[in-house]
Amino acid sequence: MTTLNGWHKGELALQQKLGFHEAVSQTWTEIDGEMPEQHRIFYSTRLPFIPVTTLDSMGRPWSSVLAGPNGEIGWASSETYDQLSMRAEVWDGDPLKANVGYHAESANEMPREMLIAGIGVEFSTRRRNKFAGSVSSIEQQGTLFNIRTTVNEAFGNCPKYITIRNLVPFPHAKPRVTHQEINLSPTGRLPLDLISFVLSSDTTFLGSSYSASGEDAPRFPSHLGMNHRGGRPGFVRVRNDGRTLVLPDYSGNRLMSSLGNIEVTPLASLTFPSFTDGSLLYVTGVAHNLVGAPAQEIMPSQNALTTIEITGYIFIEDALPVRQHEGTEPQRSIYAPPVKLLKEEQNSSTYFSTEDVVHVALSRIELHSSDLATFTFEYPHKLDIIPGQAAILDFTSFLGAMPYRHMSADNPNSLNDDRIRTWTISRCSSWAAVEDGGGTAFSLTMRLKPGGAVTEALFNIANKLAALRPESLEDSRPLGLSVKLVGIAGDFTLEPPGPGEGAKVAIACEEEQASVCKNAPRKLLWIAGGIGITPFLAMLSGMSSCSTEYEITLLLSTREPDVMLSLLSNAVKLAPREIKLIVHVFSRTEQFESSLPASASLHRHSGRITSSILSNFTVESQDGVYVCGPEGFEREVMQGVVGKVKREGFAY
Repeated sequence: MTTLNGWHKGELALQQKLGFHEAVSQTWTEIDGEMPEQHRIFYSTRLPFIPVTTLDSMGRPWSSVLAGPNGEIGWASSETYDQLSMRAEVWDGDPLKANVGYHAESANEMPREMLIAGIGVEFSTRRRNKFAGSVSSIEQQGTLFNIRTTVNEAFGNCPKYITIRNLVPFPHAKPRVTHQEINLSPTGRLPLDLISFVLSSDTTFLGSSYSASGEDAPRFPSHLGMNHRGGRPGFVRVRNDGRTLVLPDYSGNRLMSSLGNIEVTPLASLTFPSFTDGSLLYVTGVAHNLVGAPAQEIMPSQNALTTIEITGYIFIEDALPVRQHEGTEPQRSIYAPPVKLLKEEQNSSTYFSTEDVVHVALSRIELHSSDLATFTFEYPHKLDIIPGQAAILDFTSFLGAMPYRHMSADNPNSLNDDRIRTWTISRCSSWAAVEDGGGTAFSLTMRLKPGGAVTEALFNIANKLAALRPESLEDSRPLGLSVKLVGIAGDFTLEPPGPGEGAKVAIACEEEQASVCKNAPRKLLWIAGGIGITPFLAMLSGMSSCSTEYEITLLLSTREPDVMLSLLSNAVKLAPREIKLIVHVFSRTEQFESSLPASASLHRHSGRITSSILSNFTVESQDGVYVCGPEGFEREVMQGVVGKVKREGFAY
């Protein structure tokens, strides 16, 4: 039988803010007061390590990592349904050592109640279970701690955001503390290498605490929480102050137990593991939950998040006694949404406030192929858009909000589908030499994504119009289809000439005996994979009002060269004459015609762009390399490019 008596006030507050309470009002009964038999077996036979939360002398939670000697399993045992014992290897620097010292005056004696919570994650199967309770005894034998816990909360968790890994014992770990600030000063920051460590992580363990007030303690006693958070590498962001972490909240079981604790007791801990070199970063700090507009002000289009302002951190190298098996790769969760950047990470971006609602109307549709089309939207006022930037559109009014689903193997993107999509703007009226009126029309060239809620709806409309009312493709405004424009974002834009670039060459004028200045051409290398050509179309179109001369070499890898060259030709026609464009098309389609104007040269290549051939296209006196394409394409290209590289990965 559960020891809980309902949701405490923090959990209730978060559930109500997010509109979940009615659906989960009685779900607390699913949290057991003792461990089911399968949990006891799971902890005892399946896990090489267990992350746990404990409190330090200041009441701050820390997320430790307890592991069996040499990374082996079988170091935990369960004698009864409410007892979990761990014979754990605790290395120097792990917060548990200091926290035990605060709570226990001597071995086996616990004068102060020591709360504990833990989570077991089997990374090879994505199974995970949680427990919480208190420590009944601790005995230290060298680096080994015999920890006996009394469990009064046990709960199975969903596997949604766990990255599958093949972990094997690594018995030769030699832990060493390389960074440690237990009490970070008010102006202190994480070192740059630790910030990079956070931004490369796809897994963290979240510790929380609920400190009960006197009136609430009889019904909701103080307790700790431990949870897993996962996503794509970099899903946890670091603010410009170098000490505040931003943890987005993804669609989960809606219980809000961890964030509910934080709502009452605004403290949290995070521990980031590296499964390749065994490093561990432990942080603790002041935490706050943000929902709605305050969250979106920090991370645009993210409706709920938690900030953790670090007040202490420890970094230990070569600590974790398990590692990713050599030769294997992590398998990312299909549920993990694309990484969202902080507003402050997008210096040239513009986001419209929730009060200043901006709607754009669909005005024109161009079908290029069965799965490629350009949709043009209009706004009656001026929009500042830099070529290469993207439009962020909210299609909720068009499609309706996505109903909640806990798991959805057939359509995993739907679980975090906020109906917001981002596409690079391929063409904009404000880039023309002569603007048409005071409004703005911008075009989005997009690929149909099978199963994609938005692209399938847009292409269905386009195909029906083509069949029944083709004249509406040229003028789609009578349809009255409008969507909310969230903002204009992106930094994948042409860099302005730096010091020493665009050197001026003096040209003597015989008649006037004077000199005039002419900018030397800027030489750029653009590399595009498929629809990754879109920002380059924008850059070409946007050069119409630019006085700088360019020499551009474009490497394009595509399965449909005719379509891509047609798009490229339209962009070139808008570009100034002084642009010298050399296009190399890599394709398995050998027969295709060039629609490029005579001013651009075309070279055909069989196959695809690989890192080994990129050295043949190094531009002398390069002023920059720009790369855009799918993740695998970019990874291949980045192995072969040299020079100053700017890249724009895109993910759905």
